[in-house]
Amino acid sequence: MQDILVIKGAAPKLDRVEIARSFSFKLNLGNYQSADFFCSQKSECAAEDAEAASEALYAFCRKQVMKSVSDFQIEQARREAMQAQRRTA
Repeated sequence: MQDILVIKGAAPKLDRVEIARSFSFKLNLGNYQSADFFCSQKSECAAEDAEAASEALYAFCRKQVMKSVSDFQIEQARREAMQAQRRTA
């Protein structure tokens, strides 16, 4: 049989914080048009880990937005190439 240690009393209060970070990017498409990209994330962590968590969330949001921008630009270039090909055919 295992020995079980029971401690009575109030549990120590852990200082927790909620971190929310976001990143947005506006891509000018010309002719007064733009495409907006946005990502927001939040996390709860120990107060002493807040700075590292904040940096990680920001990096995640930025990476996701820039990936979306890149995918959008590739798709735009593909569409423009198809339109140009139709015009010359």
